[in-house]
Amino acid sequence: MVCLAVGGLLLAIFWLTRRVDPRPPEASAAALRPATSRTAPSSGPSTGVRSTAGLKLDRAENLLPDHRSAKAQKDEVVKQWGEFLKTEKARLGAETFDPVAKRWLERPRLKALIEEWKALEEAWPERSEQERDGQLPRIRAMWTEAMSEFAAELAAAGHPTTLPEPR
Repeated sequence: MVCLAVGGLLLAIFWLTRRVDPRPPEASAAALRPATSRTAPSSGPSTGVRSTAGLKLDRAENLLPDHRSAKAQKDEVVKQWGEFLKTEKARLGAETFDPVAKRWLERPRLKALIEEWKALEEAWPERSEQERDGQLPRIRAMWTEAMSEFAAELAAAGHPTTLPEPR
């Protein structure tokens, strides 16, 4: 029993005192040899190297579908234009922004858009996801038109702005 304990102690001392080389091991000759290349093409669609050098991207034709829910897309539209209004208020200051916003809210076209938005919001929970998807282009158009009206009001007040691109 004592021999086993002494043997274990010696093994532990040997293990703890051995020198460890901090350098990584050198690569073997087999690892340095280049891989053999294929002489015959393999079968299947992955033959040859593909390159993007000749790829032409056209944003108008290469649209990816938006996989978010209609509610998430609608909320993104509202959020984007809310951020635009917040940015404009910060840029102009409340003393300039507030009277412009009040005149904007009094515009007849904007009042009509607000009524249309209220009706859309009331019916939204009852609609199917497909019906909601169908309303998204109108939602985007309504908000773009409302913000164009706001930009026109800003320009009339001597503070022209540029509307952001819809996301």
